[in-house]
Amino acid sequence: MQDFAQGLKQHLEGLAAAKNEEYSVKTFVENIAGYLEEAEELDTVDVCDFQRPGIQLNGYAINEVGNSIAIDLIVCLHTKIVPPLSIHKNEWDSVIKRAIGFIKKSFTGLHLANDQVYDIAKKIYDSKELISQIRVFFFTDGITKTIQLEDVEVEGIPVSFQVWDIERIYRMRSSGRKKEPILIDLEGKYGNPLPCLPMPVANDHYDSYMLIVPGILLSQIYHDFGERLIERNVRSFLQVRGVNREIKKTITKEPYMFLAYNNGISATAEQIEFFPSTDGVKVIKSIRDLQIVNGGQTTASIYHAAQKDKDVDISQVFVQMKLTVIKDPEKMEEMVPTISFCANSQNKIQTADFYSNSPFHRKLEHLSRTEWAPAKEGSHRQSKWFYERARGQYLDMKNKHITPAKKRLFEEDHPKGKLFTKTDLAKYIISWEQLPHIVSRGNQKNFDYFSKTIKDIDVEQIDKNYYYKTIAKAIIFNTISEMIKTKNRANIVTYSMAWLSYKMQEQIDLEDIWKNQAVPSILMDTIKLVINAAHNHITNSPNGEIYSEWSKREECWTTFRDMSIEEFLRL
Repeated sequence: MQDFAQGLKQHLEGLAAAKNEEYSVKTFVENIAGYLEEAEELDTVDVCDFQRPGIQLNGYAINEVGNSIAIDLIVCLHTKIVPPLSIHKNEWDSVIKRAIGFIKKSFTGLHLANDQVYDIAKKIYDSKELISQIRVFFFTDGITKTIQLEDVEVEGIPVSFQVWDIERIYRMRSSGRKKEPILIDLEGKYGNPLPCLPMPVANDHYDSYMLIVPGILLSQIYHDFGERLIERNVRSFLQVRGVNREIKKTITKEPYMFLAYNNGISATAEQIEFFPSTDGVKVIKSIRDLQIVNGGQTTASIYHAAQKDKDVDISQVFVQMKLTVIKDPEKMEEMVPTISFCANSQNKIQTADFYSNSPFHRKLEHLSRTEWAPAKEGSHRQSKWFYERARGQYLDMKNKHITPAKKRLFEEDHPKGKLFTKTDLAKYIISWEQLPHIVSRGNQKNFDYFSKTIKDIDVEQIDKNYYYKTIAKAIIFNTISEMIKTKNRANIVTYSMAWLSYKMQEQIDLEDIWKNQAVPSILMDTIKLVINAAHNHITNSPNGEIYSEWSKREECWTTFRDMSIEEFLRL
């Protein structure tokens, strides 16, 4: 674990240096949040570094489905010390209290006083009646062995806590899995082993079983593991609307008819442990890494009906389940999303729900591993850009090399300055597509938009030329970013790049930028003018609106888009 902590710290320091930034809490939070995004513990996170007396926030994610909103908040205690220190109560307790303080202040109008956290504070303020839950994630590069955090309520909204210290992060990463597996101990914990019917003909890829699950057991499991049980595409409870209204109606009025009316649940698992068979009947003792890929609404509806209405009796509710055990752990990542997609084919599933495994991202990853970038002028050393399709791939691949010399060679072949993630890619492409107001809405919303734009792309179009032009866009974006030091850099970068694409796309030779791995010097003076103009435009809205909100409006983009170089020169 200490080796992991040391390697992670060095890696993050290198990433910050490659961007000409200081290694800060934002670097740490962005990376750890990325691990949890890949583990499907979090949605795409917007990172910040906000702390005032009694309040703190280091990142957030907003998950909106229909009229229901779930909010994740991140707070961090970052020591930068290796070997990791033990974090004591007097250290972590104050951070947790500042997270609660942030929630309380948001309900009383924090957005009116601070534009740094305007988006999330205003969302909490405006959406009090719609927020179904708030989860607080506590990140630290220390070790916490004594934290026991009970759920609380703030303004009637349930607030739960998750602690991710360096030890837990290490366990997740070193297990070779994207997420911590769920172990359902049916015998020991729940006292409810489940008889099942196996598939009649075996094969080398999977086993499948049919079983009847009591509603009480399903509710208990959901209470203990919550949304970790449910695959990304169906993990949000949609409140009592549509099909869920009918589910609740059956639970309330005719619970004994639930098995007959309901379509049941499809689930996957890595491993099942059975009791020794005495009469030929298979009885499940425990299930490892249970994932509900279809039936998340059924599961959550049973749980919420029992929790919110004490008069509801779910003892007569039973649910049929098809449980598929995937024999090769290496194929879990590939097969689970496919099973989920097929099981949910009656509902429209967005490609973004399976983004890490989509053909687009896999093809781009393949090209980044095989295509050498030309050497820069004055150098003969070629290197590769590294597309991190799954968070942590870079560090994992580097650590596969045992000797320091081989690790150095890996870094020379794949410089940290040429590492880019899915959210980076979305910013490059959507900026070049002249939609900076979309990019300005944050990583989560921009990536969701980007995912919709690529869902119909034929993977055959993702060839070398497409890859070269994509990297050229990355070079332009990063070049602009390196030239800006103000706090609203992200907005200025995307607006500057979008303007260059709109006004000068025909003059900008992306293939030439790829060949030289640099923006041509003849373009640099123009970029400086555009940056200055973008800064003035974004920070001076026509009605005094704060820059972070003004930059999200299409009007902000169209008025800037139509400005000319001559107008820039007069600024």
